[in-house]
Order: sequence, then structure tokens, then C-alpha cells
Amino acid sequence: MSENNVNKLFGELSKQLGMSGEQIKNAAADGNVSSILSKANPNDKRQAEEILSDPEKTKQILNSPQAQALIKILNQNKP
Repeated sequence: MSENNVNKLFGELSKQLGMSGEQIKNAAADGNVSSILSKANPNDKRQAEEILSDPEKTKQILNSPQAQALIKILNQNKP
């Protein structure tokens, strides 16, 4: 996943959640999922919470190439 694609992802999330892309990026980099989920629609929030509450599903997602690329980009932006 290129940085351009990540920026597009944050832009789309920004529209859906009513948060700036920078707010979403900062919350994701800080691991503050609750602030992002608080703006999500109830169905999306429920699905995300189900995944996050299942360690095996969470591990599978975090080990995906897309998640690893996103994590790498987010970590580059940390001081």
C-alpha cells in the first residue's frame, strides 16, 4: 500500500466519519481506536469491536500485507 493510497483511505474515512484525515491518522498512530469508532455508524462500530475483541482475527488483520504497510507509514510519521 503506497502512501498515496493511505492518504486516499484517510480522505475517504474523513468524509464518512466527519473527522479530518489528520485526526484519523493521529488517532491511528496513537492507537486511539475509540475516538475513531465513536464517529462510526453503529453497524461499522459493532463489526470493528467484534474483530478487535477476537485476538485471532485481530492478529490475522494486523499481519496482512496491507496492515503492515499502513503500520510502517504511520510509524514514519511519529516523532
